[in-house]
Formats: sequence, structure tokens, C-alpha cells
Amino acid sequence: MFIEVGPASIVVKGERDGQPYGFHRERIEKRLQQILEEIKDSLPLLKQKAYKIKKTSSLPPVAQKMVEAVKMVDEETLTPMAAVAGAVSDEIREFLAYEACDYLSINNGGDISILNRKGKDIHIGVGDIGKEGSIPYRITVHTMKEFGVATSGFGGRSFTLGIADAVTVLSHTASLADAAATFLCNTTYIESDRIIRVKASEINPLTDIPDDFVTYKRGKLSEKDIQRALEQGLASANRLKAIDRIFDAILLLDGQMVSTIGGEKNIVLEVENGSEKNSYHH
Repeated sequence: MFIEVGPASIVVKGERDGQPYGFHRERIEKRLQQILEEIKDSLPLLKQKAYKIKKTSSLPPVAQKMVEAVKMVDEETLTPMAAVAGAVSDEIREFLAYEACDYLSINNGGDISILNRKGKDIHIGVGDIGKEGSIPYRITVHTMKEFGVATSGFGGRSFTLGIADAVTVLSHTASLADAAATFLCNTTYIESDRIIRVKASEINPLTDIPDDFVTYKRGKLSEKDIQRALEQGLASANRLKAIDRIFDAILLLDGQMVSTIGGEKNIVLEVENGSEKNSYHH
């Protein structure tokens, strides 16, 4: 079910006993409108760096989720807006959690909140924001009952300080995955005369990061620069994984891929189409 309210466009999927589950559209539209109004009312606070926000008890639940997520990832550099799309997905998933379905997925522009009561295998395509479609890999998630997935990258809906084509993160919630994907993409920042950065406010005066220099254009990078950017992002991803902020992450840049996935039983990276011509190097 596709639902569009204001700036939000979400896809709601549900199953019961292997069959599609029908939801009440108007109930979801009404709740989504409420969530968007709650975010709008909290915008002055949510556009601040998270470390400046000390009290959240008076905030609506969606705003609390946003603040909590970015504080768990990096409160010095992120504003709660880094987790807004994922937090909306989590809120709608919680709203529908009492429905009698076995599987529930809320996809808000690629930031996905999943409830998987029977722990069935779930296959997730790995997308490249810079190209149409996905790359020839997929993530298979075994037995996990609740988790979130999010992707951030240069050329996506939001600004990035980094240069990665895409950073896909799996975490406990969509809001935490969203914040982590934003942060990890930012950590792929490198200095190069092939990269042009400008103040975010010069592109969008209403941005939550007006004084941050964001990636505006990216030319052809050297192999060394690609590796350096990916290594920085991977090191940060491993740190977040070590402290249980994320389950795993995949980082893509100009035909190269690195990931934290390896050795786990629940999350596996698989080749989906071995004949793909533009295969990424892993």
C-alpha cells in the first residue's frame, strides 16, 4: 500500500500466513499526518546539533526517537534530522504492530522498519543511489524479528559531507540505521581537487546544517582516494558495530564495496546475479 501525505511517501506491506494483509488506509494517513505535524512543531529544536539537546521528555515520541538515535551514533556532528525518515518508519510500524499480521514493513524512501514475527528469511537488495536499480549483491537476514535498514549517499535526498555512492546500514531500528547511515557516509570525507564542497546553506537556506560544507560535485577519483574514503568509512562502521549501535554496514564507492558483514549467522551478503556486467569489487 502506497501512502502519500505532504512530503512523506511510504510503502506499507504486511503478510499473514503468507498472504497479503490489508490495512486501513485512512487510519495510517491520519497517523502519518499527526507525526509530520509533531515533527514540524519540534523543528527549531530538531535542527540543532544533538549535543545541545539536554531534555527530551516533553517532546513527542517521533522527536524523542530522532534525538535518541543521533545521540547514540554521534551527537557532536549530527542533528536529529539525520534520523527523521527512519523515525517516521518506526512510528508507523509501532502504530500498526497490534495488527494481526506476521510480517510488517514500513518503507519511507528507503528507510525501512521491519517487524518479522515468525523470523522468516528476508532478502534486501543493495541499492546504489548514483545508478538506477541495484548492484548484484543482496543481504539475507535470517531469524531476526525486529530491525531497521537505511541508506545514505551522495546524490540522495539529503546532503552528505562524504563521497560514498551509498552506505546501507542494518540496525535495531530504522531511526538508528538512518542516523548511522548518515554518519558513516559523512566519514568517507576526503580532501581532493576532484571534489567540490559548498556550505549547505548556499544550496538550501532552510537546511539543518547551514554551516557544514557538503559535497556538491565529485569528479573521477583515483584508486587511492577511493580506497582511503572506503577505509575511513569501514573503520567507523566497525566501531559502531563493536558498541552494538549497528548490526552491519555496506559501503559503495565508484565500483568498490566494503562491508562489516562476515562470520555472522543472521546477516549474510550474497551474490544475487553473478553475470552482472558492472559487478562491484568486494
